[in-house]
Amino acid sequence: MVVTVPDEVVDRTWSPVLDGLHAAELDCLQANLAAVADRHHGGGAHVALGAAPRFCPTFPPDGPPSLDVPVDTRLDEASRLLGLSVAVREDGLDGPALRRLAAAEGPLYVVGDAHTMPWVPYFGQKHMEHSFLLTESGVVVDAYHNDTPWGSARPGVWRLADLDAAVPKSSAFVLTAGALPPSEVDCELVATARAIDGALVDRYVAAVREHSDRPAGWDALVLDVWLLARTRALHARWLASVGVDDGGRAAEGARAWLTLASQTYVAMRRAQRGGGMPSALVDRVHELLLADSALDAELAAGAVRSTVVGALASVLELDAGVVDGPLRELPKFNSFRLVDVIERVESALDVELDPDDLATSDLRDVDALTGLFRRAVERP
Repeated sequence: MVVTVPDEVVDRTWSPVLDGLHAAELDCLQANLAAVADRHHGGGAHVALGAAPRFCPTFPPDGPPSLDVPVDTRLDEASRLLGLSVAVREDGLDGPALRRLAAAEGPLYVVGDAHTMPWVPYFGQKHMEHSFLLTESGVVVDAYHNDTPWGSARPGVWRLADLDAAVPKSSAFVLTAGALPPSEVDCELVATARAIDGALVDRYVAAVREHSDRPAGWDALVLDVWLLARTRALHARWLASVGVDDGGRAAEGARAWLTLASQTYVAMRRAQRGGGMPSALVDRVHELLLADSALDAELAAGAVRSTVVGALASVLELDAGVVDGPLRELPKFNSFRLVDVIERVESALDVELDPDDLATSDLRDVDALTGLFRRAVERP
């Protein structure tokens, strides 16, 4: 394949946006959604994507497990966390159709095959889904940051001599930016903890071990650990941005994943010369996932109490600092208001108490009510 190196340019609108991104903590689909968010909401808005480090492996029947996140999921996250909505979606567009849509609708979020994109190192080397932004004037904006065996990808703006050849087939999205949604910190912490549990971790690790003697398994594990390193780093940054005090453990865990990502890549390259992935690396994946799960559970427990106290304070019109002890001793408390509190907490945490829960003595004080909701959150 003949490589025509595109011209990198400076753009008054997009270049300053790219400079402010934490691009090394974003995957190839998130990076350009982050750029759109920061353009509309201001620098740092994209950190809200770190609120949702969901552990959602898939288990193909004929291959290794994968933590790869599809574009529809990334778009859903961008809508919920960044206020970006898809106004128009067009699939199967070639270059001319893509240019016409960009000219008519403004900047597009585009997803295609990196194998044909000459501004990324995967060009002519690897088929993989990749995103970029296409402006009205046909300029390519790409916030992706990564180092690969074929060179480095860095955020930039390019003018291509032949866009049609670079994007022979793509999906294009016109994004509209509403108001930046408020941070639902407690809800996000609980949802994150509910997405990762010991049984799911064990199943994932067992599937990784099953495929650890095969090239497809090596490739998948390297990508998964790379994704986990970025996901947990962005989550640590988000925790700090919303004032959640975890004693620095999330950042420490992210650094451990980053170290493991390097070790896993080196092991894969050696395995390609003969043998399999060292079992100690899979053990380390298991260890770090369980550590993430434990931290997520601890933060979720604090979030549950915060939600319960907040609901009681709101319903009883009290300062949250005085909400403690027996419920009957709280001013204005009665059974009718307890029902309101329970419904508010159920809605906020997206859980539902079992009828048997409501017949227990756990409705007597703030700690017991918190424990009741913690158990509901922990149920599968």
